[in-house]
Parts: sequence; structure tokens; C-alpha cells
Amino acid sequence: MRTAGLLTILMMIPILFASTTLAAPPTSGTTTVVSDSQTWNGGNFNGDVVIANGGVLTWTGESQITTDSTITVEEGGTLNLNNAKLKGQSSVSTLLIFDNTNIFIDESIADSTATMTIYFDINVPQQAYLNLTIDGVTTNEITGTSFETTVDLNDEFSIVVDHYYPLQIGITSIEMFHSNAELISIPAEEFTQSGGSLTWNQPSFHILNHGTVLSEGSTLTGANISCEHLCHFNESSLIGSGPIHVADQTHIGVNNSMILGSRTDEDIIVHDQATIAYEGTTGTGGYTDAWIRLLSKREIRVNAQIATVVASGIGYNGNTINTIINGETDQSTWFVDIGTSENKRIVEWVDGTGTYNQESGTIKITVESNWGNFMADAPAPKTATSFVNVTYPSLSIDKIEPVSVTADTGKTHYLQVTISNTGTIAVDPNVRCYTNGEEADTTANTGNWEVGPGESKEVPITWWHYTDEAVSLTCKFLYPDVLDGVSNLISDEAGETSSEVSWTTAEEVEELPVLLYGIIVGIMIILGIVVAMSSRRLQKKEYVELEEETEEEETDEDEVEESDEEETEDLTWTDADGNPIVSVKDE
Repeated sequence: MRTAGLLTILMMIPILFASTTLAAPPTSGTTTVVSDSQTWNGGNFNGDVVIANGGVLTWTGESQITTDSTITVEEGGTLNLNNAKLKGQSSVSTLLIFDNTNIFIDESIADSTATMTIYFDINVPQQAYLNLTIDGVTTNEITGTSFETTVDLNDEFSIVVDHYYPLQIGITSIEMFHSNAELISIPAEEFTQSGGSLTWNQPSFHILNHGTVLSEGSTLTGANISCEHLCHFNESSLIGSGPIHVADQTHIGVNNSMILGSRTDEDIIVHDQATIAYEGTTGTGGYTDAWIRLLSKREIRVNAQIATVVASGIGYNGNTINTIINGETDQSTWFVDIGTSENKRIVEWVDGTGTYNQESGTIKITVESNWGNFMADAPAPKTATSFVNVTYPSLSIDKIEPVSVTADTGKTHYLQVTISNTGTIAVDPNVRCYTNGEEADTTANTGNWEVGPGESKEVPITWWHYTDEAVSLTCKFLYPDVLDGVSNLISDEAGETSSEVSWTTAEEVEELPVLLYGIIVGIMIILGIVVAMSSRRLQKKEYVELEEETEEEETDEDEVEESDEEETEDLTWTDADGNPIVSVKDE
């Protein structure tokens, strides 16, 4: 921030150390080059002046500047405005009037029937519904380029505006013709008013600064000022000389000064990263901001080829933006433009009341994929070009361990794959495995590969190979299209490779294969069991039958013995009278 004392020293240094030439401004309309130190005091100026490198032009007094005259300060040149009054001859101001704008007239002239004419900057249509209340009397639906009425100049009165026209209506001047046959003309910049906004339709002359412009106690009216390098205004007045454009990387100081009227809605436009010191200064006010920071563009470059973008609170009116990034393989296309209008590119401003404001916008970038959603949440950058990075996981396949270094061709072989995520967000990636550059037959596509931040885990997979040979298995990540362009930010493309596994086909026996032998042995064992069980059942049955036969034989023998006994007992011979004769006994 520059002080007035420092600025005085800066202005005096070139003067003290250079020879001074007194001259008058040129009026011929030609180009004058100042390469030494010169002082111009008053006089009209017509033409172009170029202050070259090493040249110093000190301008004092009051000067009328012919329309379209130009003052150019080249790099290394200096323009000192020391209590100068530079006024463009064709400066025309306009007071933009709005509903309830109030203009105060106080001439203190003894004339109660003066004629007052109000001049407008457009041909006012009937649909504007322009109503003016003058000293308490209202005239409705005023049309045309001017309005004439009778007023009393003895006392102060006001002109109160009432209209609802969506387009701008302005008053350029007010004329009053009173009884002394005197015409009083009041230009818009001299109005005492409230609720209006003073503006100039076009500049009268130009100050193009590529070196240094220092204004001390000076007045510039109707100037178009462009600061490509240092500009400083101290205790100065700039009337109808806005907006002042301040280029990127340039500084402007405005201290204890007054800026009245502008051709736009801003007194000063600070571009991109220019700096401003604005102290003790009064601006145009009303709808005209004291100064704004306007970005030349608003491109946000991201580390995402395809993404959705939601921005809120953007620019002067806090706009909301929903858009997408759909870039090409060229990373220079990976950006989003949130500054599609001037309003969205205003990121800082001091309004007409002198209140400082700053955009508080936010931006959210989302990359949606079947691995998960990856995002960036950040304050909306306030520079022409900026970078916002999406947060991705950081993945690696650390090792692939087969359960053995040999395997049977066409048979199942098992492996353990170790995956790690050293990033800060979880991810559920896709993994594919390859042999000899071709995708291998594995269960990698169905494995549980989900890993959280800082996590490392082993995932079992199965591998089948159908050729007798020694080969390795390489596993790496299979990226969805939306992540393909940023795969190098997520993992090493090479992946990881296992040790070699020797695949061979098992030898077969000529007569019968081993499997058939196994089936035959099984059948024999089953038959043996069946036969054994059948034999046991048969033996049991024979035993039971034999036992029964034995019991029957024993029963028969007992019966025979009993029968023999009975028969033996019955073998006794008797005579006719029943007397026994002889007995026969068993021996």
C-alpha cells in the first residue's frame, strides 16, 4: 500500500534528476513524443502525446482535451498530473433514473414561472409509464425525448421519478429559462440527487499507461483510463472517467479521492491478479460498484477425464452450475469453465455503499464408476486458471503365491494374491490375470478385491491351464472407461507376476486307467461285503434249521424208546386162560 508521502517522492525523483523543458500542449492534432522532462501548464490539447522510456511529462493547470486525443505512457515513461484539470470537450453525462429517484433543484431565483425542460437519453415510449412528481404535482405517462413544465425557482423543489420500465432511462441535463431571459443548464454530473446512477455513454479522451501515472490533486473529466502498469490517484477527482481498467499483475492506488460517474456498473475493474489499494475514497454509489475483481476466464482443470461438476455460490449473484467434463485423451481438455458469463467471473467487489464483498462459492467434482465414486470438494478458485484434484485410491498387487510350483494340466491349481490400498478412500476394483499375454482361466473376476484405506489382504483364486509348459501368472487391475485415463494415478500398470508353475499331464496305465482300477476295487469290496453278509445270513439260517432238526430227532428217539418200552411190555405170552407162558425181554 503506497502512502501519499511515498508517492510525492516518486513523482519528484524524475523531476529532480532531469532537465525540465517548459512547453504548451500541442494543438495541431499531430503526435508529440516526450523523451526528456517537460512541464505543460494549461492550454488546450489536440492530438496524441507519447511519453517514451525515460521521458517525464508533468502537467499542471486547466486544459480542454479535444475529442479522441490520446496520452500514451510507454514502459519506463512517467506522467505526473500535479493539480491539473483535464476535461474532455465532448463529455456528456447521464443520470440513470429508477423508481423513486429524487433530484433536488435549488437556484434561489425570484421567478415563480420559470420554464424547465428535462432532456432524456432515449425517446421514452408510452409503455415505460414514466411519471414525474415536481413540487408535489404529478404528470403521468410522459413520452418523447424531453419534458417541459413551469416551476417556481424561489424555493427548493424536487423531481421524484416513478416508472417500471425494464430498460434504462436517463436524464442528460435540465435547462431552466427564467424571467431575466437567462438560460441555466445543469448537466447530469452536477445534479444533487439520490437513488440514481450517474454514467457517461462514451469517453472523450484516452490515457493508456504502460509506465507510471501519478495524479496528485487533479481532476480528469471524460477520460478513458487503462492501467497496464502502476497508476496512483491521490486526492484527485475522476468524473465520467470510469471504469478504470487495471491489467493483470498491475497495481492501482486510489486514496482520499472521488470517482463520480462511470460508463458501466463499476468505477474500477481490477482484472485477474491485479492489486488495489482503495482508501478514504468516494465512488459513484447506487447501482455502481466502487470496484470489482473480474477474471478474464474461469477454467478449473482437474485430474479426471470424465466427471460431473456441481458449483454453487458462484460470482456476483451466487449462481449454481451443473455441468460435466467429457475430455479427450489429451489432458488439456480435462477442465470445466464456470465463468460462462461476466457475472460468474466477478469474485470480489466493493459495492456502491462501500461494503466489501467476496464470493464464497464451492465446487464438487465427482467421478462415478463401478469401483466406487471418487470426489473433490473445494472452495471455488478465484483465479483465471486453477487446479482441483479428485482423490483416488492408491492400489498395488504385492505378490502372487501359487500353493506349489507344479500342477496337473487341466486340473485346479490354487494361488494367494495380496492386494494393498495405501490411499485414503475405500475401493472395490476389478482384477484380471494373464498368461502369455492372454487372459487366463481364473476366478479373479469373481474375487473379493474390496480394500479400505491403509488395508492389505490376501485373496484366494483358482487357476486352470491346459497346456504342458512352465508359465507364470500376471495379475493387474482392469479399469472401467471412466478411470482408464487416470489409471497411472491409481496403480502401476505392470501389475505383479507369480513364480513359474510347471504344468504336466499325469501318466496313464496301459490296461486300465487308475480311475477304473479304483472303481473295480470299490466294486469288489462292495461285492465282498455283500457276499460276506449273505454267507452270514445263510449260516445263521442253517444253524437254526439244524437246531430244529436236532430237537426233532431227539423228540423222535424219545418217542421210539417210549414205543419200544411199550412194545416190550406188551410181549408177554399168555394161555387161553390168560396165564403168562413165557416172557421175551430185550437184552
